[in-house]
Parts: sequence; structure tokens; C-alpha cells
Amino acid sequence: MKILFVGAHHDDLEVSIGGSVKRWVEEGHEVFSAILTDSSWVGPDGTRFRDPERVEKFCQKAARALGYTQISLNHCPCLELTYSDDKVVDILKIINTHKVDLLATLWPHDAHRDHRIASEIALAAARKVPRVLVTQMSWNSTPHCFRPQYFVDITAQFKAKKDALRCYEDEYARIGSQWEKFILAQAQLYGLEAGCDLAEAFAVIRYRY
Repeated sequence: MKILFVGAHHDDLEVSIGGSVKRWVEEGHEVFSAILTDSSWVGPDGTRFRDPERVEKFCQKAARALGYTQISLNHCPCLELTYSDDKVVDILKIINTHKVDLLATLWPHDAHRDHRIASEIALAAARKVPRVLVTQMSWNSTPHCFRPQYFVDITAQFKAKKDALRCYEDEYARIGSQWEKFILAQAQLYGLEAGCDLAEAFAVIRYRY
């Protein structure tokens, strides 16, 4: 299959579905990742975080570790992402160029606004894709309940997921301990649900054989 992940930030893939991507690549599928922002952002005190050029280098290193092809669209900095037809068209072009069989994106009710907008853009572009999955990324609570139905056993791929996350040296220095605590706890929980040691989980929007 040709698989496309659509995210808001360069490390979204690694945090949310890095293990699944590694497994899919090992199984012979081709995986692409389209990222909508340049991943830079400004804190409340005016401090700017994440240099886009460095983030791109970190992402390319992570992509090599997991085996996917990175596509940076760089529409805007973080927290400035908005829905627009031109962004949908950009994703449509990728879908058509690579003849995408499965699109994975973030859950439409994620706690992070950029993630919700990325999901809206991706789902608008995915109307003719036969398989569409969404995954929860943020550990913050929302009024909605994520209900996974599709699980991927990543027991053998978890170390590769963790190693790929560590490629993002800037964010890892800031919140790496939270990342690792989250991805392990989440993988253990989904593993219990799926009947394996460690898993990633998706809600199914559409899955046509």
C-alpha cells in the first residue's frame, strides 16, 4: 500500500504512529508524511522556539530511522494554522501523485488546535481514499472520548519509535521525559486492549478492502 500521514508538526508522526510506520515499512508498504506548519512557535513571553531549518534536519533523520518519505508544506508557524482550500488541494495533489491507498491523520477532537485543523484538512482531502484512520496524539483531556477500533502491534518496533523521537533534539531537551512517559503508557494500554505487549491504535473513518 501507499500510506500518507498528515500532521501539523514535524514530530507528530513519531509521537502518534511512529511504531506503526516502522512496521508498515518493514512489511513493504511505502509511507509518506505531509506536515502543514514549519513547527516554530512563540511562547507567552515572546520567546521563539524551534528553528525551522534545524527541525527539518531533525525530521529527515527521524524519517530515515523509520523509513518514510518526508514532505514539508510549511504553510505557517505553529498556532497559526487555519483551514483553507489551498491546503486541501496540496494534500489532494500528494494523494493523487502517490496513489495513496490509506490516509492516517490526527483525531478531529484532539486537545491541540493545530492537530484539529490538520485533521480537518486531511479528512476533506481524503474523500476518495479507500482507507482512512485517525489517531489520538495529545495526552490532555477533551470533552470527547477517543474510541479505537484498529490496533497495530508495535512491540518489535517500539525502540525504533523512541529512537526516532530522540532525533528531535530541540523538543526532546524540553519535553522528552514527558514524551517517553506518554508513548510507553499509551502503548501499554493499547497493548492490553489488543492482546499484545505494546500497540498503537486508530479510530476507523473508512476501511475498504
